Amino acid sequence: MAYQPGRSDAPLDDTGEGLDTRLVIRLVIAAAIVIFTVLFIVQNNDKVSTSFVFFTVETSLWVSLLVAVLLGALLGQVFETMWNRRRARRRGGD
Repeated sequence: MAYQPGRSDAPLDDTGEGLDTRLVIRLVIAAAIVIFTVLFIVQNNDKVSTSFVFFTVETSLWVSLLVAVLLGALLGQVFETMWNRRRARRRGGD
């Protein structure tokens, strides 16, 4: 849908301020995260052997750390969901 003068309820930005500072800050932070991630991967490229219960895998150190972080975040979300459901059940039963 194209802009139609006099028919749009969203006003055009006529302030003349230029770039949105929040957008610039977000882009700078995103660029910094990408740079630090690339540096982390380059510096932690050594092969390591990771053993977990029934199997052993040989991967780069950064891959092992990434899997550990992702599994930790996933488990955190699962436990938080279980905790919130338990609290909601207890509140509903009172």
